Amino acid sequence: MTDNPKLQRYIEFDPLLLPEVKENTIGEGTIGGKAKGIAFARHILNEKAVDIRNEVVIPESMFLATEVFEEFEVINNLQDIEQEEDFEEIEKAFINGRFPVAIEKELRRILERITYPLAIRSSSKLEDDPKYSFAGKYLTTFIPNTGDLDGRLENLKYAIKLIYASVYGPNAVEYKRKHKLSGEQMAVIIQRLMGRERKGYFYPELAAVGFSRNYRRWSERLKQEDGVIRLVFGLGTRCTGRGYARNISLSNPNLRPEGQNPRDIAKYSQETFDMLDMETGQLLAVNINAKTEIFREHPNIGRFVKVYLRDSDELKDMWSISHGKPGSQKYIFAFKDFPNAYPEILDTSGRLFKCFEEEMGVPVDIEFTFDTADKSYALVQLRPLSSYEEYRKIRVPRSLAKSEIILRGDRMLTNGKVKNIKTMVYVDPQGYSEARDKYAVAREVGRINEQLNGEKYILIGPGRWGSTNPDLGVPVRYREIFNCSVLVELGISHGNYTPELSYGTHFFADLELDGVLYLPVFDSVRSNIINWEWFNDKPYKETNHPAVRVYEGDFGTYLDGERLDGVIVDAEARKKRMKG
Repeated sequence: MTDNPKLQRYIEFDPLLLPEVKENTIGEGTIGGKAKGIAFARHILNEKAVDIRNEVVIPESMFLATEVFEEFEVINNLQDIEQEEDFEEIEKAFINGRFPVAIEKELRRILERITYPLAIRSSSKLEDDPKYSFAGKYLTTFIPNTGDLDGRLENLKYAIKLIYASVYGPNAVEYKRKHKLSGEQMAVIIQRLMGRERKGYFYPELAAVGFSRNYRRWSERLKQEDGVIRLVFGLGTRCTGRGYARNISLSNPNLRPEGQNPRDIAKYSQETFDMLDMETGQLLAVNINAKTEIFREHPNIGRFVKVYLRDSDELKDMWSISHGKPGSQKYIFAFKDFPNAYPEILDTSGRLFKCFEEEMGVPVDIEFTFDTADKSYALVQLRPLSSYEEYRKIRVPRSLAKSEIILRGDRMLTNGKVKNIKTMVYVDPQGYSEARDKYAVAREVGRINEQLNGEKYILIGPGRWGSTNPDLGVPVRYREIFNCSVLVELGISHGNYTPELSYGTHFFADLELDGVLYLPVFDSVRSNIINWEWFNDKPYKETNHPAVRVYEGDFGTYLDGERLDGVIVDAEARKKRMKG
């Protein structure tokens, strides 16, 4: 129960009471939180948002209810499989499982009617609780849905089995264990994949996640209540990962987190996008500089692609330059002219934010696609924003001595304070850069994280924690860092170790929900401080990897999200000075 009547009404909303949902549902039980969100969105747009509904498309969706999952586990003797340790074996057992004959017939019936590409999305029962975010814990997969009917059916069954198996994935299991959650049941959404086929590849031109509140502002000039979107070219898989995207505040669309310097824009802009190979069914990650022929498929490509000239440090229109010497220039998805060229995408997002916030009684997050040719806006997902509760106001201690400030940053901050922290785990940027096996660094961090279970600690390292590319940051998994109370990303200018300054990724969703404070600090920003002298002179414990250090003492973290000022303080040094 909640004392928010609108949120309570959403919690009690039963999508299966809607005839259009019920007739597209296979099996009994519930259809899970993700399916509930998209059904609620369709219902509100049809019933109340008359002024918006003609501007927004919601893709056709079919649902497999939770009892199908339960029956699948029972007939394949998988109901006790959670005790297994090896997820590869778990996944193999699910893949080798069989569906009930009646369910196979229903799936075949669906495919007899539709031939467009499909997104197969998880929609678990636990996702129905607004307090928890399972973003990124379960699987979404895509199938081209081409070829003969038997082959298409096998591909669909395989995709559903992978989603079922993801219930027992390591990150999902750890997440549920941390939050003491049990009784998971998995429903599945079979949804039309929005986009177009282009030369044998399928993808939407643009995809985005949007948040009705911008809790991690990068400037005091931005309004929290106006919201933010995170935009990418291609499939939306890039929106929520720790890759580069264009963050656009609805209150000031041209104010970029990285500033207006061409070099910084080039560093933080997307180059790689995802698309579905219609022949093989594989999800491909492609660098735009290796596939420039795709430009011909997008008449408006110049609105979001620029050319960065390294020698002169300039951004130019992609059609205005000739080819330079190898390595002297590159194409980037800068989206520099995009807000002015397509204001309707921001206008529609803002109106949806206000509409859904009003109906749910809390901030919301959405996922959508957009095509510039016909200006079609497709709403793919809607959820209550799990981190809708604001942190209480915090003021950073005044009159801090230089020696007492270990770190200071001024971007992407919420309000938060954690005092009396006794342990700091630090990945030395130089040691990490020189490490031959960077995954070994991640595993050592995971070992220490497990050892510190139940104890508050600060975790500091170069670049992006959780990056899939170890050259951009320590490639930890969620379960290897989830015990920390404060997470710091160091931006090191002489390497690629730069925090991503992104709000909207699954990574940040986990931080928000778990109450982990986040602080990015840049050695190239004058107002930021990295106290190298402190890290070099302070005694520390060695670990099983030379790049990982453990400092012990008394540390405090203070983040003032309103004034955009965050510090980590050596409280022992401060107490000594105050006494002296």
